Amino acid sequence: MWFKNLTIFRLDDQELPADEALVEAMGSRRRPDCGPLEAFSVGFVSPFGANHSGLLHSVAGYDLIALGQEKRVLPPAVVQEVVADKARAIEEESGRPPGKRRRRELAEAAMTELLPKAFIVKSTTLAYVDRAQRLLVVDSTSDKVAEAVATEMREALGSFPAIPLAADSDPSVLLTAWLAGAEPLPADFELGEECELRDPGDTHTVISARGQDLTAEEIREHLKSGKQVSRLGLIFDQRIGLVLDAQLKLRKLRFLDLIQEKLGEPDGRGAEAELDARFALMTHELARLFARLDTLFGFAE
Repeated sequence: MWFKNLTIFRLDDQELPADEALVEAMGSRRRPDCGPLEAFSVGFVSPFGANHSGLLHSVAGYDLIALGQEKRVLPPAVVQEVVADKARAIEEESGRPPGKRRRRELAEAAMTELLPKAFIVKSTTLAYVDRAQRLLVVDSTSDKVAEAVATEMREALGSFPAIPLAADSDPSVLLTAWLAGAEPLPADFELGEECELRDPGDTHTVISARGQDLTAEEIREHLKSGKQVSRLGLIFDQRIGLVLDAQLKLRKLRFLDLIQEKLGEPDGRGAEAELDARFALMTHELARLFARLDTLFGFAE
């Protein structure tokens, strides 16, 4: 269990409930099964999977949680086809097509008829609370998905002041300076092989480089023409590969050999013990990375 894409929220100084109280509150927002006439259901599930009931797994001040979603897949075209068939039958019988109000009623009836037959797609989003650094870390760079986790925490606790992480100044300025060589790259970072450049005066102009030497002359020329770095591939302390963007989201996380070697070979203790070990190691390493990013970019209070 390694997180791959991170959206980070800063928590304000409000005291967080103890684990026992947090579990109790989350229990009130446990994900229900999607009913036959429900298009969507959301709530907390076990981070260990469907065969477990515990909603929270805590290791050394890091609380692992999971948000589960169920969604009935009902393509609009299917509903429209049923409505069109019924509208055609009404027109043939009455001699005139149904009006807007009648078509709305037909659409509602079609949804009632078709929803119970629709396939259900399940998804799970992992996240954790870092109590020491007061962060909520969500394993997704989708604003909608990440905010759904924060929203459910607010619903469960009544108040959960999570604010998307921001910097004191525009991160793209420092990212651009690093890539252009105008500012030295910190000693514990090295360039990766991916970047995205944007023209600040033309949001439609995007240059993407992947699997390339980021010190190449072609990249330099784009920077000289005024383009700014919106995403930059980095390697932190020879331990974590990532792509950092101008919104301080972390993409394409890779936990490198120095970390993987700490886990060693599976010892037969079972899936839960394996997850526990990975989570403990991952959160420790990410805490080091977050602290460095805070030092470099200045996380806004």
